[in-house]
Amino acid sequence: MRSLIARFVANDTIDDDDGDDQYCQPDPSWNFTDTCNYIQDTDACGGGGYLAWATYVYCCEDPVAKWFIVAAGCLFLLLMFMMLQSSADDFFSPNLSTIVTHLKMSESVAGVTFLAFGNGAPDIFGAIASVLSSPRPKADLALGGLIGAAIFVTLAVHASVVLTTPFKRSMYIFRAAFWSTLRDLVFLLVTASLILSMFLFYDDVVLWQPLTFLAVYIIYVTVVLTAEYYKKKKRAAIQPQIPSTTISRRPTIIPDIQVYDEEGEKDSVKMDHKYSMFDTTHFRRRSTLSPYNHQEEETDAADHEGQAFIVLHNKVYRRDSLRSRTDTMRSRQQSEAQAIGPVFTLLSFFAVDFGDEEEPSTFGKIKGYVFWPILVLLKLTIPLSEAPWSKPLVIMHAVLVPQCILFNTQFMFFVPIEGGPGLWAYAPVISVLLIVFILCTTSMNEEPRFYRPIYSYLGFISSVVWIYCISAEVVDVVDMLGVVSGISQAVLGLTLIAWANSIGDLVADISIAKQGYPRMAVAGSIGGPLFNMLLGFGIPFTIAKLEGDTVPIALDGVNLIMIVFLFISILFTMVNVLIFRAHLSRLYGFILVALYVIFLVFIILSETGVLVWLPEP
Repeated sequence: MRSLIARFVANDTIDDDDGDDQYCQPDPSWNFTDTCNYIQDTDACGGGGYLAWATYVYCCEDPVAKWFIVAAGCLFLLLMFMMLQSSADDFFSPNLSTIVTHLKMSESVAGVTFLAFGNGAPDIFGAIASVLSSPRPKADLALGGLIGAAIFVTLAVHASVVLTTPFKRSMYIFRAAFWSTLRDLVFLLVTASLILSMFLFYDDVVLWQPLTFLAVYIIYVTVVLTAEYYKKKKRAAIQPQIPSTTISRRPTIIPDIQVYDEEGEKDSVKMDHKYSMFDTTHFRRRSTLSPYNHQEEETDAADHEGQAFIVLHNKVYRRDSLRSRTDTMRSRQQSEAQAIGPVFTLLSFFAVDFGDEEEPSTFGKIKGYVFWPILVLLKLTIPLSEAPWSKPLVIMHAVLVPQCILFNTQFMFFVPIEGGPGLWAYAPVISVLLIVFILCTTSMNEEPRFYRPIYSYLGFISSVVWIYCISAEVVDVVDMLGVVSGISQAVLGLTLIAWANSIGDLVADISIAKQGYPRMAVAGSIGGPLFNMLLGFGIPFTIAKLEGDTVPIALDGVNLIMIVFLFISILFTMVNVLIFRAHLSRLYGFILVALYVIFLVFIILSETGVLVWLPEP
């Protein structure tokens, strides 16, 4: 990130005539010295992270040690993916949700902006790191990750949802879910057309192209909010006006949400972290969270509009079950606050987390213990607005967070004054001032009023720099694996990075579908890739062009296959929606799986040179 900021401020550009290759491709016939010098001197072989994995491999003379370094890189990549998932799901999204609550944003606006950004953070920051963290933008890696993830989600994840709980036709589905699904598919088709035009008519990215992606996103948000406005206006004309009441209370560790019961009475409840709010006027309401029952689909859902559903730890809760769960959490938190002291509160915050299950499964226990060291590190360096007030923890954050931000932005050893120390030496001054302020203005047991708003914004900044730093390290490792294996960046992006970033969507959508909410899962499998591609293309490439960088793109065989199958996945789903009105059978799911398998086969054949889709220039 330091190199990114420095280039942007200085308006430095990459000179395409400097003799560097576009891709890092050392010649096998070179001797050890030439290969090592090539890796160290070629911008395409460099990344933006701390660890130069390609240099470690090719500048090591011991052939056995080289493979140990490659193996260590694979393990490190797995660790980075785990940290990326945890930092995005457990810290970035909850802090972002608290900011939305603090800004008093409506659910509709938050759902298509801040909360959507939180859900797509790994994909978007991965694209940003691929394009901006390296000395030379790795456009193929970014494009492969974004398009590959879109194909994986729209085919494999979508198929998993359909095969888990195939839909049954009803007029209510046609009226609501049909139109919202069709809207997202149309915008996906527009996005895919923009990508195709980029490759067909241009060899380099032009500034207006990423700006067009951002403009399409603004249009999409405008369409969604306009439809929501007229839908609420129509609903208000039919239903009696519900008087609004304002309840003032001290904040607790769970943000406030509001739901309406059958009589129109507004209830104030609390919600745990890792949640998402859905406008579920087009989702059928269920009395329980029992497995999906096709017969219930025939019930009239017209009188259930406005029902709120919450997704917590891959589980869906409606109002009744949420209120019962909330009452239990309240009583438990109150009793614990009275029984334990600040030291035990601090220790319990760092205890192993088994999720939302009272009796975790064997897999849940293994996952909890595996993720525990990662969560401890992140909890020490990322403020979490939903954490209970703990004065010792806040003091620890005052010491560690400034240094962590400098480390993740690579400014720790930056020397602002010639002959002086790095910024790391100035950070303790800020920490001392913060500690004095905390000691003088807060008590040990009473939570300050400014605690949650300040912590949410600080946590947001800390999680952003963590995600960017992790993404930069991922790019370095993936680039090394590509050089060692000879696999192109585009293929690594559409497989390794796309699968790692989308596996959470697969697990979450299947879990939600099994609970009887397949339309909620399908909405995410279509809307998620749309948001990620629009911002994943728009943000990093706009910044790169503003910096003056040249970002080459080429319509080779792999890129052609990706674009073709992206169109196939969108058009096939759109035809089924138009013909069968959201009646998606198991046959449709099996066809989606077959399409994704065919896609991977074509990619392998193209990458290995068995099939040549485009003539060599």
